[in-house]
Amino acid sequence: MTTLLSRNAARAFPSLGTLFIAASLFASSPANAYTYTNPTYGTSATFPARAFPRIDPPSPEGQVWRSDEGAELVVYAIENGDWSTPRELVQWRKGLDQVTYQKTGQNWAVVSGFLADGRIFYERYIFRGALTHSVSVRYPTALREPYDGLLKSITESLRGPSR
Repeated sequence: MTTLLSRNAARAFPSLGTLFIAASLFASSPANAYTYTNPTYGTSATFPARAFPRIDPPSPEGQVWRSDEGAELVVYAIENGDWSTPRELVQWRKGLDQVTYQKTGQNWAVVSGFLADGRIFYERYIFRGALTHSVSVRYPTALREPYDGLLKSITESLRGPSR
């Protein structure tokens, strides 16, 4: 979590505040990594606990974590509904927000861009039978530098069984 000093510095000197946040996030050792596994669908992902210290109440589909600075991590699974392929999912996702990057494989998709509220989003989906597992990282543009550096390890840690 950011200290009062770093919050005040972020207000007075936005770039200095970003440095404090980045130092806080990257000072986390692998021992501070947290792996979440959804009890309903078995979806799992690993992330630095310090980057998302606040946890929302769980739902059967997954879990949401937040930072005081406006970043958010969502790990969940849903039964395939409006899409059955990665390309169909990307088309659906384009109808929701401004997608600036997309890539698909036989059983996965990556989509990123900007949410309607202006935050950056980066999402990875893996298709396993009738389930789509996902990890989504969302954060304000002011936090681009520290959170962009976390995306690869978080999204590549996504796992989920087939049903």
